[in-house]
Amino acid sequence: MGHKVLVLDGQGPNSLALCRTLGEKGVSVVSGGYTKYLPGMLSKYTEGSYIYPDVSADQTAFVDHLYDHLATNDYAAVFPVTDVMTTVLSRHKERLESTGTKVGAEDWETHLNANDKKRLFELAEGLPIPSPKTFSPQSLEEVAKIDDERDYTVVIKPRRTTFTTDSGQSTTNRMSGVNYVGPDEDLVERFEEIIGKWSGRQFEYPLVQEFVDGVETMATVGLAHEGKLVTFFQHKKYRVYPPSGGIGAVRQGTWEPRMKVYADEIVRALDWNGPVHVEFMKMPDGDFYLLEVNGRYWGSLALTINSGVDVPWLHYKQLTGQFPFEPPSIEQPIMATSGGVNVANWQTLPEPDYRTDVKQRKLFYTDIMWLREQLSRNQYQALIPFTTSFFTTRDVFLNLDDPLPFFGLIPRSLKVRSNRKKGISVYDR
Repeated sequence: MGHKVLVLDGQGPNSLALCRTLGEKGVSVVSGGYTKYLPGMLSKYTEGSYIYPDVSADQTAFVDHLYDHLATNDYAAVFPVTDVMTTVLSRHKERLESTGTKVGAEDWETHLNANDKKRLFELAEGLPIPSPKTFSPQSLEEVAKIDDERDYTVVIKPRRTTFTTDSGQSTTNRMSGVNYVGPDEDLVERFEEIIGKWSGRQFEYPLVQEFVDGVETMATVGLAHEGKLVTFFQHKKYRVYPPSGGIGAVRQGTWEPRMKVYADEIVRALDWNGPVHVEFMKMPDGDFYLLEVNGRYWGSLALTINSGVDVPWLHYKQLTGQFPFEPPSIEQPIMATSGGVNVANWQTLPEPDYRTDVKQRKLFYTDIMWLREQLSRNQYQALIPFTTSFFTTRDVFLNLDDPLPFFGLIPRSLKVRSNRKKGISVYDR
């Protein structure tokens, strides 16, 4: 029997996946969430539940509540999962760890280096990794200058996904079509429109970044220890909704050695510890452009585990001091320079031993919407892969071995519906 741990964000598929894999290995798991009967709490692999105040409504009240809970319970570690939760626990890591519980989030400054896109792309400038042109204007005059000198589409990006006001409220910065500004559109006008919506809750000007129009987005995910990926997995979107570029309704594994080398460089430069998600855009010529880094668990964690890469188990060992464990046998390629152009010896990497044939459905509802979109375009052949997916695709929530979490979607759906009316999204919180 292992230590007792607390896994937060019990509403999410990644939290459920984390609970299941640790519980299967004999770890005593308590699932935490903002209400009762969430998927993680209903899993047969969890032994208890912890209900806490809404972290987005009042960060101070949440941290105080969590501190008291950790101080009066014998937890070896606490695992945040979503962006807002990881941000809050990183910011208050020192206080929370004074209870004797290890916090599964990076130190605050390192967290910001990855999750603040201004810091990240400043770091990337010194690395042999392709990245989009990125500007950090501090005034509308600087925005106007960028507009005058560009002849390409740009994206107005918030520096951070999660932002916390002085009053303790956390907001999730979402992007939509309005954030994309074509070469013939007025960048200043659009910039003013966006920051106007943030009035009263933002103090950071967003970035203006070159739009990278590639083939598809992919990611390298894994667990890092002292700036090295000790285990990793790569995934791509098998089915996307909306088709123009949305979340991966169904994902599967892939192997792109050049992307792995780039991810290694990012993790090394950040000196990262813990779970990490590095997203890239694959270009028509086979190269990759860095898009973002998320220093936390990713939405398709179940796919990673089911493909043979159990990141939570190794993270648990990392937090509880059960090191060293065997690092990967793959030798890290050396980043070299030739003729002023950075060249990576990525061709020398052997294929990893994880599976790439597993397909994982994140949300059945999203897959239904994908099918509906295809049928509206008279793409009736889409019925074939959708129908066969019931035999070839794993579903995170619908699991015959652990069926009760499926019913936990009900309070989660009610929360989502309520927050949508307020313009808030909780799916990735």
